[in-house]
Amino acid sequence: MATKRGKRAAKIVDPEKENATIGAGIIPMPLNKAAVKPKALTVNNMSLEEELETMTKTLKQMSIEKEESEARLKLKEDELQAKAAEAERINEQLKLSDEGKKKLEEKLRKLQKLKEFQPTLSLGVPPPSGDMAKKKKKNSNRLKKPKSAFLLWSKEQRQAVSEEHPNASFAEMSAIMGEKWKSVSEEERKPYLERYQIEKDIYLKLVGQEKREAEALRLLHEEQSKKQGQELLEQYLAYKKEAEDAEGNGKKKRKEKDPLKPKHPTTAFFAFCNSRRPALLEAKTRIPEIGKILGEEWKALSDAKRVPFEKIAATEKTRYAAELEAYKISKAEESIAAEKEMEEKVKLEKVQALQLFKQKEKTDQAKKLMKDLTKEKKKAKEQAKDPNKPKKPLSSYLIFSMEMRKILDEEKPGMTFAEMNALIALKWKETSDKQIWNDKASAAKEKYTAEMEEYNKAAVMT
Repeated sequence: MATKRGKRAAKIVDPEKENATIGAGIIPMPLNKAAVKPKALTVNNMSLEEELETMTKTLKQMSIEKEESEARLKLKEDELQAKAAEAERINEQLKLSDEGKKKLEEKLRKLQKLKEFQPTLSLGVPPPSGDMAKKKKKNSNRLKKPKSAFLLWSKEQRQAVSEEHPNASFAEMSAIMGEKWKSVSEEERKPYLERYQIEKDIYLKLVGQEKREAEALRLLHEEQSKKQGQELLEQYLAYKKEAEDAEGNGKKKRKEKDPLKPKHPTTAFFAFCNSRRPALLEAKTRIPEIGKILGEEWKALSDAKRVPFEKIAATEKTRYAAELEAYKISKAEESIAAEKEMEEKVKLEKVQALQLFKQKEKTDQAKKLMKDLTKEKKKAKEQAKDPNKPKKPLSSYLIFSMEMRKILDEEKPGMTFAEMNALIALKWKETSDKQIWNDKASAAKEKYTAEMEEYNKAAVMT
């Protein structure tokens, strides 16, 4: 029975209608009432709502994840940009360091060239300067200041005073000596004072001479430095030109060696090479291969066959030691001779400096004499003026300033001369009615003209 009912229910359902209703979003209802189960429909509806809820939750989760991934991407981009900026900065620093390196290399090259520059001019004795001068003054036998009369007296009296006060300290002894010196009479002090005066005069004379010599040397060094600076510049320019020409030709200037310095001794290997090389050259062996062959032959050479070459090396070593000793002695003698020459040069420079200083003193004296003569002439001219001759009239501004000065002295007694002059000038500028002062100046001028006419008439009469 069940199978027959199932078949009947299957016949009732139309498949086309079912498809159409499903496409329109409508759930088809079974026509057979016996086949429809209401409980099952509610279950399906509930499952759809749950599925929709889960889908919305999933979408929300996905949107959150999307936002997080976008934020991570942004952070990553920021990091990449920061790294790119850092890389760019490092590249810039590297470029700058390369430029700096190139500049330093260029500077070093120039310094090396300058090191090779050897001027031929003979430089004078350099003047002492700074700490060296101070050290020299301290170490040398400099002049000592003369001892005062009190010190000369205390030197003689100290022994007697120390016997009287054996337990006295240095400060106490000085105080006792000072008290005793106060009680010494003028007659007893006289020999010490005279002795001090004599020593003082000698000291001042010597110090004056030293100062004179120092000033003279300073003047000479100034003159010499000017000349030497010009010569040095000319020589350096010539050297620079030669160096540039040599650089353009591709030739490098060799460092000059001392021709008198002995040559280094030949080793046993080099003695062997010198004896063997001619045979290899006769055999037309290539020069690059000769060194290799000689090295291999020397390695293969027995100790017995090496003996003659070692003897040559020993002889060379003895010769070099003797020559080097002689060279050192000659260099020491040269340095002693150079020191003596320098001393002579210093003496000669002192003489030249004093001559130059005397010449300067004469010039200064002549200038001073001319100045004094001009002053005397001016003074004589002022003295020769006739006291009866009328004085020149004052200008309108000077008349105004004299009047204003009296007023300002009363109003502002503490003003300086400069401040007063500035204030008077300002008031003169601000004065609108200058005609009063111009009239006063005109009257003074007329008076001066009349007085001058009378003065000239009186001069003609006399």
